[in-house]
Amino acid sequence: MLNCNFNLKVEKKEQSISWRNPHKLTLANGRKNGLGKKINRVRVLYLCHRCPYPPNKGDRIRTFNILNHLSKKYSVNLVYPSFSKQDLQQVENLQPYCENVETVRLWSWTGALRCGIHFLLRQPLTTAFFYSRRLSHIIMAQTYDVVLVDCSSMSQYVENSIKPKIIDFVDVDSDKWRLYSESASFPKSVFFSLEHKRLRVLERKLVKQFNVSLVISENEKRFLPDSDRVVVVPNGVALEFFAPQKRTSERDIIIFTGAMDYFPNVDGVLYFHQEILPLIKTHVPTVKFIIAGMNPTSAIKKLNGKETIVTGYVEDIREYLSMAAVCVVPLRIGKGIQNKVLEAMAMKIPVVATTSANEGINARHKKEIFLADTSDSFAEAVVLALSDAKLREDIANRARQFVEERFCWGKTLERLDSLVDTIANE
Repeated sequence: MLNCNFNLKVEKKEQSISWRNPHKLTLANGRKNGLGKKINRVRVLYLCHRCPYPPNKGDRIRTFNILNHLSKKYSVNLVYPSFSKQDLQQVENLQPYCENVETVRLWSWTGALRCGIHFLLRQPLTTAFFYSRRLSHIIMAQTYDVVLVDCSSMSQYVENSIKPKIIDFVDVDSDKWRLYSESASFPKSVFFSLEHKRLRVLERKLVKQFNVSLVISENEKRFLPDSDRVVVVPNGVALEFFAPQKRTSERDIIIFTGAMDYFPNVDGVLYFHQEILPLIKTHVPTVKFIIAGMNPTSAIKKLNGKETIVTGYVEDIREYLSMAAVCVVPLRIGKGIQNKVLEAMAMKIPVVATTSANEGINARHKKEIFLADTSDSFAEAVVLALSDAKLREDIANRARQFVEERFCWGKTLERLDSLVDTIANE
């Protein structure tokens, strides 16, 4: 049981948690303005495909900031599946942003069984993995004016709802599976290719079913049917949190940040360590490489040594970013907007990245970022950034100004407010 003063119910058999804040109900039901007239807040049901807290990795960063933003204007009911004990325990941390929080524990092994059945039925494995009958019943019992669905995997729960619906595709999953299929070996490539095709069919259907479809960048918009109902709402960065800090270490340190069980990150780091880092060392023998991120795979752990440090989970990524002279983002499989790029730029740490990692950000080469797509050119860019302090400082200053002007969460999510208000009043 969580230590909570509110109405909390834990069902051990189902491993579900339901929490309601009675103090927010008066706001949801209506408040009076100065003329004594009742004002109702729009009730938003937010369905997240994973727990949005803590905001320490890509999908959680976006969902948490959307939740935080919505909570300031709307009455929010949050529902999400929990894939760990820790996810269940986050209900307490999510309470300040919501009128209601509900979650159900899902088990990976049951998801795998459902995936096997759906594969034979020629349906997307993604939707099968995220399905729960208990979660479906909880969602059907919700009272709301508008529903915001995070990712195509959660769309199945409201496909028959007649209420106004917004789906946030973020980065389009079908194309992600296409990229996976192109980089994987047989037989994984076949499974990934099939998932790409099945999700593409689902996504096209969802664009027609939902009032509004959100994507993270103009590039992602290309993978959906051409429609004025597909709207770009980019990611942002917490500018006050990721403020520039005094450098705490020697200059020849480079860093990569990100969840180290995420395939594109693992692929990018292994590629960098094997093909690019040796080239850098020929010019900068004292260089050290920090790999900072949770859940490193066994392949990543093997890289740990005197000149390469694998941190695993870190409490505050800013402590490690402040050690680095350069942040490298050598992603070969890049989708959407890379938060790691925005965070480093916000902290005035020069970024060397592939064009894939710059997608949706569109920073300019040698203006706000260094861009390189081959091993040789990437190594050259890192060496240049390490060796030219004046250039490094100029790039870093322009990068901070760039994200301040274009990637403040408050600004990027203003469009979402407008969309919610419009469809709620239709």
